[in-house]
Amino acid sequence: MLVVGFVCTGMALGQSVTVPDTGGAKLPEYDVTSVKQHPSVENSMGSKYRPDGFICSNLTLLNLIFIAYDTKQDRISGGPSWLDSIGFDVEAKVAGSDVEAFKKLSPEQRNDLLKNLLADRFKLKVHFVTKGSPMYDMVVAKGGPKFKLPAPTKESTEIGKDPEAAKPRSVEAGPGMFKGRRVSMDMLASQLSSTLHSSVVDKTGLTGLYNVDLKWRPEDARPSNEDADAESSPSIFTAIQEQLGLKLIPTKGQTETLVIDHVEKPSEN
Repeated sequence: MLVVGFVCTGMALGQSVTVPDTGGAKLPEYDVTSVKQHPSVENSMGSKYRPDGFICSNLTLLNLIFIAYDTKQDRISGGPSWLDSIGFDVEAKVAGSDVEAFKKLSPEQRNDLLKNLLADRFKLKVHFVTKGSPMYDMVVAKGGPKFKLPAPTKESTEIGKDPEAAKPRSVEAGPGMFKGRRVSMDMLASQLSSTLHSSVVDKTGLTGLYNVDLKWRPEDARPSNEDADAESSPSIFTAIQEQLGLKLIPTKGQTETLVIDHVEKPSEN
């Protein structure tokens, strides 16, 4: 990594950004951007980088900050109430002459372009502070993990290739549940960080992609006809140990928090 003379306009004045060495080549810029408030109240959402840019559907500004700054919910402070309540549809494309250069960008460089987009369209300005805070280390509990790698099929054994490897990762998350397919322990730690509103650091030493199913009692759980056993569901700490064979150990550490100084709702186009 190389610190270069590149200042992201979405950050506090004078704060430089660390980006990969590009050999002195100028990063491409988004040539066309469209930002619109999502028209419905549906819960589905998604985002992806395409060969010529970035597209998302029904993502809140908080979601977009997660992506651009590669951070977690518990490490973001400040901002208006609509930060996590209004979904936006965003489409950004580079000029045709920059497509090949865009394809070669690293994930960090693509995120830098998204930071610039947020600064331009949402007038986002942020700064970072480092402070001590309570957190958790996620470790393997006694007896080992209770989940496994996706099992190879007979066909994959015969041809020497696991078809599962070509399948995309998927995540379903909601109050009191997390279901991941081909997810890393770091992805699980990130989800737990959002749930607990405190940083969870993966110290399991597990480096594979796993199928993980976790259910616990949400803090606001209330018995109902649809969820009659909500009251008897385990706490998230008990569930992690009983269902996954992992354990959360309370600790303290230094965390970097992104502080939102200014943001505005974008004009649509």
